[in-house]
Amino acid sequence: MSESEECWYELTDRIDEFQNILRILNHYYEMLSTKVSPLFQFRKEVAGLASDQVQIFLSPLGKYEFQIACKVPKQNRCETWIHLDGIQEERDRLQANGIHEHPVFQIVCLNDLFQASTVPCTNPLLTQKKVANGD
Repeated sequence: MSESEECWYELTDRIDEFQNILRILNHYYEMLSTKVSPLFQFRKEVAGLASDQVQIFLSPLGKYEFQIACKVPKQNRCETWIHLDGIQEERDRLQANGIHEHPVFQIVCLNDLFQASTVPCTNPLLTQKKVANGD
């Protein structure tokens, strides 16, 4: 599938909840490594910005995988990364085992935001080609 054929969705609200997910992941990554990549630094900055200063775009890649494009228009920056939604994966595993009451069902995950707060949009990468290589 080419970039122009990818399905992209813009997160229209609940950006603060996306930023909270990012803060939690950033904290986790900080505990694992002392290496600070440019992408990691960007994600830390995004987590600390006001929600109206950030645009978030999601492209589902699989049941639990999303490509994220995050734009900070005032800085003319856009970075991308892959997000694996482990919370949704764990919910599905528990439900498959007949467990419907567990704290994981109370945690907001990226799939929740995608299902409730996105609208289809054009590919955000077609207008700006700054793509991160990962961290």
